Amino acid sequence: MSRKLLPVMLFGLVFVLVVAACSPAATPTAVPTREAAIAEPTKDTMLEPTADAMLEPTADAMLKPTADAMAKPTEDAMMSKSPAWLAMPLTDVNTGQSFKLSDFKGQVVLVEGIAAWCTNCLQQQRELAKLHEELDDDEVLSVAIDIDLQENAALLKKHAETNGFDWRYAVATPELAQALSAEFGSQFLNPPSVPMFLLDKEGGVHLLDFGQKSVDYLTQQIQMYP
Repeated sequence: MSRKLLPVMLFGLVFVLVVAACSPAATPTAVPTREAAIAEPTKDTMLEPTADAMLEPTADAMLKPTADAMAKPTEDAMMSKSPAWLAMPLTDVNTGQSFKLSDFKGQVVLVEGIAAWCTNCLQQQRELAKLHEELDDDEVLSVAIDIDLQENAALLKKHAETNGFDWRYAVATPELAQALSAEFGSQFLNPPSVPMFLLDKEGGVHLLDFGQKSVDYLTQQIQMYP
């Protein structure tokens, strides 16, 4: 190679290297970033649960007990139908005649447990007197039974006459007192609690609320068994 060409070739090589050094660097291939890898889910992957999936339990699945299952015991199941003690003999202290509560079948009868000394009983009998002023005997009868076994017919008769009460009064026998306690509980033998039951036309007995009973209350009870 000629000595004259050597400088030219060196200059050309240097020029090529300089140009190469000044050229833009090649853009590297993009590498997926971590952020891209954990990008938020798309709308498709975020679909809310369908209406079917969110349905509440059906009415059938939540049904309450039926009326039959929730029904209270019938009144027939809660009372005695013509119990045997209705046929126990009693004596009307005003007339001396014997009678039985079962004699009044076909009529509505209010039967009150009393004692001659009981002021609560006296107050209740005065309410009964008002009731009988409003209702006829074919609508309701009353019988007062002395449940204090220490009292006698003479004392009870005087009590009725003194206060002007003209319905039937009788002193309970020990057997009847025991039967009443068995039927209604021992409270029925406590005169100040003003015990009373209603005898319906079919011979069924219905215990009324303890305590004083107004004319309106008694009338309402009577109308339940026309």
